[in-house]
Amino acid sequence: MTWSLNEIEALSRKATRGAGYPWGLAEEAGRAARWTCAAGWPGALALADVLTRNDGVPANTLGPQTLGETWTTSAGLLCPLVTGAALCDLAADWAAGRSVTLGPGAWPLLLVPYMVWAADRTGAPLSLDWHGCTITRADGKTLLDDPGAALDRAETDTVHLSTTEARAGTVLTRLYRATPMPQAVAILDTFAQRTYAPETEASRLTGAGAGLVDND
Repeated sequence: MTWSLNEIEALSRKATRGAGYPWGLAEEAGRAARWTCAAGWPGALALADVLTRNDGVPANTLGPQTLGETWTTSAGLLCPLVTGAALCDLAADWAAGRSVTLGPGAWPLLLVPYMVWAADRTGAPLSLDWHGCTITRADGKTLLDDPGAALDRAETDTVHLSTTEARAGTVLTRLYRATPMPQAVAILDTFAQRTYAPETEASRLTGAGAGLVDND
């Protein structure tokens, strides 16, 4: 079954909020899932796994403890949603030539959209490197250099972000619909269900439909 990118984004946003993330991070997570799915990557699966790992854990414990040259977290693995938001917020620093090494983290592919947004915000070309893969954003294009199995990695020890002069790699082709794995959709939907108010007798009487009176 294929999904529109709007559907992917909406489900991912609600699921992230249902897992306990603040609405701001949930909005960005929805966009990140949309971006990665439009790239043909397993973005829905990655998000479902991240939310399962971090279900109910305070988001402020899942990001970098300090914003120095190396980022790590006491929570074990850096969450790409929280870490990505921090990367994006520091776009001006990366444009000025600063680089950062991220310690152990989950699903680095979810960091790519945040890197892209940071690069586009300043116009400075940026690259993310992990497990022999380099993904560059420059001149409004995303370039993939030897992605191999790196995009499927649920965990990685190190990710490096820096400005770059390189323009190597294949230009990423965007898709207009996605085919997320059914099990990933099921997990996201379970989290999304938490954002819906439970039905009460009052809501049934005042909501859509005929209530107790059937005039049809």
